[in-house]
Amino acid sequence: MSVRTDEQFPGHEHGIRVWPPHHCRNLFCNALLRPGLPCQRTQSVPGNTIFLLPILFSGWRPAYGIYNMWVSLFGAVLCCAVMFVINWWAAVITYVIEFFLYVYVTYKKPDVNWGSSTQALSYVSALDNALELTTVEDHVKNFRPQCIVLTGGPMTRPALLDITHAFTKNSGLCICCEVFVGPRKLCVKEMNSGMAKKQAWLIKNKIKAFYAAVAADCFRDGVRSLLQASGLGRMKPNTLVIGYKKNWRKAPLTEIENYVGIIHDAFDFEIGVVIVRISQGFDISQVLQVQEELERLEQERLALEATIKDNECEEESGGIRGLFKKAGKLNITKTTPKKDGNINTIQSMHVGEFNQKLVEASTQFKKKQEKGTIDVWWLFDDGGLTLLIPYILTLRKKWKDCKLRIYVGGKINRIEEEKIAMASLLSKFRIKFADIHIIGDINIKPNKERYEIFNKIH
Repeated sequence: MSVRTDEQFPGHEHGIRVWPPHHCRNLFCNALLRPGLPCQRTQSVPGNTIFLLPILFSGWRPAYGIYNMWVSLFGAVLCCAVMFVINWWAAVITYVIEFFLYVYVTYKKPDVNWGSSTQALSYVSALDNALELTTVEDHVKNFRPQCIVLTGGPMTRPALLDITHAFTKNSGLCICCEVFVGPRKLCVKEMNSGMAKKQAWLIKNKIKAFYAAVAADCFRDGVRSLLQASGLGRMKPNTLVIGYKKNWRKAPLTEIENYVGIIHDAFDFEIGVVIVRISQGFDISQVLQVQEELERLEQERLALEATIKDNECEEESGGIRGLFKKAGKLNITKTTPKKDGNINTIQSMHVGEFNQKLVEASTQFKKKQEKGTIDVWWLFDDGGLTLLIPYILTLRKKWKDCKLRIYVGGKINRIEEEKIAMASLLSKFRIKFADIHIIGDINIKPNKERYEIFNKIH
């Protein structure tokens, strides 16, 4: 940077150095726009050292040993005052311009990582709060569901994630977990390549959750690792949420053993289990594959049309030979359909109708629920999670028209007494309910007719 001599400043003949108006901008930058460097000697003003205001400083950047934040504050205030002493109208214009720039950037929110020191402040604040939580003892009043959700990729089972997010949003931890099974080298490469994309999907869909993935030799080992290592301090999962295994009758025996074993592992680690079931199932990966294939074909079509258009516009391209030359660069190959591929499987099952039902089922928990009841089968005293989650759901706007209907076990000769006792207990916990049903024959073996009805449903 060039240094001005005294003769270049107005008023030098009187022994007075008067700075031009543009130095107000330099002073403003020194005072406010570089808070992340608390002890930086600047060259904008020759022969002067400006100590900047470190309000947002909380990073690892080195500083002088004699640095003092109050001296920095005094320096920042001095810069602002000197701006008006030098030229008051230039100072006002500088403040107005910087204010509008700040409003513009705040409104536009460009997808740029500025390296702001506010990020360091957020990190240190979160770290301090997490450490402070470790000193707080557990209490039943402060219990909240903190869930591990076995969604795989979060976009492949959106309904399972939506129902979990309904009772963890703004109140508990939610971690979407995926297990990559296979050769470790390939699994780790695939896992690392999709981490940022899947976390970005959660942010884009305004789902307050984290994404975590592990590579393991088998699915159960991966889930076991997640159950033990996920979370931090008090922010550790206490509830496992999984989907109902719809094909349990036809699935291989090893898959059934892993599924049941995961439930037992959760109980061994003193973690609650929530199994969610919908009629259409949760997995929409086949629909996503069809959508990706259609998007790929559309991109190839647009690319080919653009090539043909460019060829028509360039007379010197060599006529039809130029077209084949450019088409060859696109590397568009004719793909032969696989006989046992997923797309052909879906098409054989009336792809339009199947996909429509599956997509509707995957979005059912995003919509406002109609007026109805949430049936809670609190058959055994298992700690209250069975009752707590439906109650939290009724506090959400989408579920506020749904009332709780409680089913509890009891004795046939004491149905009224059991009903009064349960109503008193729920009132004590301030849980609103629509009705209570006492099941007196809970310990009686079901008859053959009911058993057949149950098998037809499943």
